[in-house]
Amino acid sequence: MIKNLLILLLASYSVLSATDKPAKKIYGKELFPLSGTTKYIYDSSFGDATTKVALANGLIENKSEADNFKYQQKLEMRENGLFIHETYQYIKLLLFIKKESRVTYNKPFQRYSFPLFVGKEWNDEAIEYIDGDSNKVSLIGKVLAEEEIATKAGKFTALKIQTAIESETGAKNIVTEWIAASTGLVKARIEIKGGGLMGFARDILGYGTINFELKEILYK
Repeated sequence: MIKNLLILLLASYSVLSATDKPAKKIYGKELFPLSGTTKYIYDSSFGDATTKVALANGLIENKSEADNFKYQQKLEMRENGLFIHETYQYIKLLLFIKKESRVTYNKPFQRYSFPLFVGKEWNDEAIEYIDGDSNKVSLIGKVLAEEEIATKAGKFTALKIQTAIESETGAKNIVTEWIAASTGLVKARIEIKGGGLMGFARDILGYGTINFELKEILYK
């Protein structure tokens, strides 16, 4: 009798423990809102940077600009993630030095994998084409945590996502991003580990790390 009672109590405790566990939060497209009129202003290592995200010809166009810096991507939203079609970078160093690159791929290159949740990992490989040259590029991504982030634009609950992007040319960047639902990117840190355009900026200006933090959201 006592043994049966103990078994029943243990079973009840197991059920309660299972139901007490918090449900894993699942994220997807709501992390990447589209608006052709909303402007995001960031404090960045290049000064104030303005970002606009809009849909054009079936692709998402993400454009960020500062006085001496431009970064643009064309992306495709799918049910299983967000994929890069093209990347453009421009940077002005000192007074007369300007560098730019436009990168295309042999296939859409997976930047994020849906659904996203803490602990999620993914990877992808593609061939990138830059100025007539082709190189293998790889990406390894992981969702590290869900954190509360305070910025000049307010407080946000954001997923902390880290991706390591490496080309066989020696270019390597480790990108840590904090992305909030219905807002998008609220903070980013880019660690420049290898060559490429950003490696050139590091060597000339000492930019080992580039930071972005949301300062203001302008709605129209």
